[in-house]
Amino acid sequence: MDRHAWRDLGSRPLFFPALSVTLGALCAPATTLEAEPFLLCAALLGALGLALARLPRTPVPGAHLVVLLALGMMGAGLACWEARVEVPPGLAAGGPAVLEGEAERVERFDGATRVRLAVALAGAPTAALEPARFRVSLSLRGEPVALLPGQRVRVEAKLAPAAPPSNPGEKDFGAARRRQGVVFTAGAHAGRVLVLSPAPAWVRELEETRMRLAVAVHAVAPSRDAAALFLTLAAGQRAELDDSWEEAFSRAGLAHVLSVSGLHVAALALMTLALLRRGLVRAGSRWRMLDARQVAAPAAVPFVWAYVVFTGNQPPAVRSAVMATVALLGLALWRRSDALNALATAAAVLVAWAPSSVVDLSLRLSFLAVLGLVLLVPALRQALPLAAPDPREPRRLWRLWGQARESVAQTLSASAAATLAGLPVVAAAFGRVSLAGLVSNIVALPLCGLLTGLAAGGAALFVVSPLLATPVLWAGAWASELLLALTRFFAAVPLAAVEVPELGGLAAALYAAGLLLWALGSGRWRQGGWLAPLAVVGAMLAPWLMPEPGLRVTFLAVGQGDAVVLSSEGHHALVDGGGVPGGADPGERFVLPYLRHAGISRLDLAVLSHPHPDHALGLATALAQVPTERLWMPAGDGDGPLSRQVVAAAREARVEEVQAGHPPLRLGEATLEVLGPPGAEDRELLEGVNDRSVVLRVRHGAVTVLLTGDVEEAGEEALLAQVDEVTVMKAPHHGSRTSSTEALLARTRPRHVVFCVGRRNRYGFPHPEVEARYRALGSECWRTDVGGAITVESDGRDVRLVSFLPPEASPTDARVADGEGHPHPRGDDFRGSRSPAVDRRPEAHARPR
Repeated sequence: MDRHAWRDLGSRPLFFPALSVTLGALCAPATTLEAEPFLLCAALLGALGLALARLPRTPVPGAHLVVLLALGMMGAGLACWEARVEVPPGLAAGGPAVLEGEAERVERFDGATRVRLAVALAGAPTAALEPARFRVSLSLRGEPVALLPGQRVRVEAKLAPAAPPSNPGEKDFGAARRRQGVVFTAGAHAGRVLVLSPAPAWVRELEETRMRLAVAVHAVAPSRDAAALFLTLAAGQRAELDDSWEEAFSRAGLAHVLSVSGLHVAALALMTLALLRRGLVRAGSRWRMLDARQVAAPAAVPFVWAYVVFTGNQPPAVRSAVMATVALLGLALWRRSDALNALATAAAVLVAWAPSSVVDLSLRLSFLAVLGLVLLVPALRQALPLAAPDPREPRRLWRLWGQARESVAQTLSASAAATLAGLPVVAAAFGRVSLAGLVSNIVALPLCGLLTGLAAGGAALFVVSPLLATPVLWAGAWASELLLALTRFFAAVPLAAVEVPELGGLAAALYAAGLLLWALGSGRWRQGGWLAPLAVVGAMLAPWLMPEPGLRVTFLAVGQGDAVVLSSEGHHALVDGGGVPGGADPGERFVLPYLRHAGISRLDLAVLSHPHPDHALGLATALAQVPTERLWMPAGDGDGPLSRQVVAAAREARVEEVQAGHPPLRLGEATLEVLGPPGAEDRELLEGVNDRSVVLRVRHGAVTVLLTGDVEEAGEEALLAQVDEVTVMKAPHHGSRTSSTEALLARTRPRHVVFCVGRRNRYGFPHPEVEARYRALGSECWRTDVGGAITVESDGRDVRLVSFLPPEASPTDARVADGEGHPHPRGDDFRGSRSPAVDRRPEAHARPR
């Protein structure tokens, strides 16, 4: 395989047009502008460019650039058209609503159903429905509802505007959803869904076939996980696979196996082409007059698309199916195909069909992987110090050995190319890159190809005859079991995955330029390839070059719950982790992404303040993935199921039950002192679990931070003898009426108070009278439901507090009434100004506490 050069890109007629359309869709401000001006400009520029290019004698130079600009405008217009929304005025702020529309996507999970609903009519429950155009991500609680894509439904639900990320490192799902016209999330009970129309007959038949296939596979599979993996590839039913396997496949570098991706569709296309070609050759002499490949190639196209439709039209599969179609038709018409043209065609088709796909993570990784295979594999193979096998080698054994060695070299090059091409996106999304994938793919790819054939063939045979399909399903299930074993092995290898920082815009651009210069350049231009490793090294060293505060305390926004991260001189502690019984896991969604963003891979200390779900569930998730040296639990409350769950997740951590008087712990420049719960005799007088919370005082020079858990009036009374004035205090029990007593506030007089509360929480925390009580003391109030994560930075003499969200970004009211009824602004923008937070008392900064 010859290495590509720069001129090869220009000689592909579809490459730059497809790139222009894609960049236009990607850069479009899809949620703020109308589509018509972009589309009109595209039409005018396109007509002008074609006219200039077709002048009879003197075509104007640069006419093709005008056409490319027109295509970019067209991509932007299509993106704006898809993102256009029309929401009735009474529903703009969310709240209860009646929605009517078509179910576009239905996903079922344990105990819940998630539906993407294209709303056509909407209105308040007591008002008439009005025409609307927007999409809703609807979660249905209760018994799974018999709902299929294509059905028209009416449902009464509670709308919530899509919220922006509230924590550093948190994934921003809202941007991609807004491009799809999804402006609300909503919740409803499944019993409130009224189905107004049946699904199309082919959709019902397809769903029934999938359900029968699932039953048949589970009947012959050696394990539930093997059946779930096989069904992921045969029917697109990924939800059946346990979440723990996603982590294992990611660490092993085999995450691409878990969706019907380009790998599977390409493997199916090649196998179908080979089988049809062999069948035609053996069919008789009349087919020998033709090139069997030219006949078999177009005949393979329907099989490829049937597999894509049966597995749910997943975007990476659609991309690969378009590429396979272009390649197969190229073989039929011109006896050859071109990978770059096929990739460009797939990009143009997908952007025209769904412009929002340009920000779909799996699709971006899929395109980058294919582009890496096309452009980087030849260069990487040339860099390997292995001679190509000699096809004229007379010794059969040596010839076979050379072919096997070349297959390994090509697979290693392909795996490295896919990893290198997608590294900036993977680093930004996951914070790590799998090194095990370089080897695991060499072993697993042949098995994946076999498994794809068994999955597609088994599903096709099952449609014809379930009895004939049984041996194929059995073989596929056992192949899945073998692949799970390989995954488990490679995931457990030391350094299977290494953490990498997010490169950022400039470093990512330099990295991409370096790869392209090395892969496509010649002579001295290839030396520009050093930009790629230098960009990665620079991104890794950047955090070390930035000045760090002596102590950083981050109160994460985890909904209605607590999660606090303390960092000082490379030492870290995690206090609680949030949690909602039966709800989304804040440990997976908020805590772990923040730890990865902050470069925290190990904890010196974890603390469970008390065994309640809103403190324990997310902590258990975090400790299951991040090693910790020791775990502090409240004395006397370590036997409950939540406590046991946290202890089990912490694995080899040294577990200590702590109470007031426990020896302090040094955390870098800071010291952690245990002030609660009280000793055994006094603890018996505290009836509630909240009052027996672990209370910590963090000292850093003249700065003190008081973490109060959920203590209420009785617990606060037990603290009075041990506390004095503090700089920052976490409001006890989220600002409830039963806490933050006058006695405690008079004793501590905090300059800053942080309320860890959830948006629109049903308890009404923090209660207005409690917040007013702090303001009467002159305390600056900070709320995680308004400002997102609140970060405290200390130099040992004074503190600076910043909020992750600016006030206007909060979906809730960012200005609340103070004790005298006047609006009160909230905090600073963590991503903007770096100026210290202003304290309302003139002497505050001069006399830190």
